Amino acid sequence: MKLNRFLSATAVALMAIAPLGAMAQDKARTTRFGHGMADSHPAGQAAKMFSAEMEKVTGGRIKTSVIANQALGPDPQMLGALQGGVQEFYTGSALGMLGQVKELGFQDVPFLFNTEAEAHAVFDGPVGKHLNDKLSAVGIHVLGWWENGFRHITNSKRPVNTLDDLKGLKLRTQPNPLTLDAFKAIGANASPLPWSELFVALETKAFDGQENPIVLMYTQRFYEVQKYMTLSGHVYSPLIFAVSKKYWDSLSPADKQLMTTAAANATAFQRKATAAEAGSALQGMKDKGMQVTQFSAADLQAIRDRVPPAIAPHLEKIGPEFMTLVRTEIARVRAKK
Repeated sequence: MKLNRFLSATAVALMAIAPLGAMAQDKARTTRFGHGMADSHPAGQAAKMFSAEMEKVTGGRIKTSVIANQALGPDPQMLGALQGGVQEFYTGSALGMLGQVKELGFQDVPFLFNTEAEAHAVFDGPVGKHLNDKLSAVGIHVLGWWENGFRHITNSKRPVNTLDDLKGLKLRTQPNPLTLDAFKAIGANASPLPWSELFVALETKAFDGQENPIVLMYTQRFYEVQKYMTLSGHVYSPLIFAVSKKYWDSLSPADKQLMTTAAANATAFQRKATAAEAGSALQGMKDKGMQVTQFSAADLQAIRDRVPPAIAPHLEKIGPEFMTLVRTEIARVRAKK
């Protein structure tokens, strides 16, 4: 009888301790969300929105400190920190993973997308799933693909009205060999440079110009060091919104669902905010003295004619099957219209 009473008491004690163990696993934790943009950029706003929603829906168990302007390091370093589980969240360029996920290089193919909505549909479909699976295999769980926008060219030397005006300009581009060869094919002197060094490089005239989306250029105050903009819209540029897979795998199924929902809400907000700010950002740069021009239809066609042979070897490296998937999905989205 004494043994039975002892076992019964022990069982009751273990039952009482079990919830405490579960609570310990779900104890409050402050995570870090790093990015390279200004707090005022729609991505910075969306990061804060995501952080606030996660803190609210988890009752304060998951708190996130949003750290802007590459204070945690350049994009490739933050992506590496995600893989190692040192940093929990990130948004920015995914091209730092190009060496591990070759398919990411497709996003710099010129004139692939006609509209932002078209790009969203492709990144939210089978193409995005393929990229997400590849990134998951190397330690990065994708929560969404955010809006950066179509990229345009700026410089401090002269108006670029025609392709001939590009000749000799030293332009900073994305660190993607495909991008470098595409620009060289149309006459520009293109070189990669870390994002964190770009403003100073433009200010000191180490580089004549660069290419980026309008809202990003405005929130980073590029109008202070660039005089001329050409609305080329040559490439659509997404932002990856991701969480460390090590951290993701540590979450309970319930918290994963809460995070997925909060991420979807932040993605919808971020895309809408970027679209809403593009027009005012362009006008803001004009008001600051930037001169804005556009390529003629003939020059845009010349770019379309000159670039494909230059980037063909890169498309082969990315993978013909994947590029077929991309073009099939684009065609499907356009047909639905």
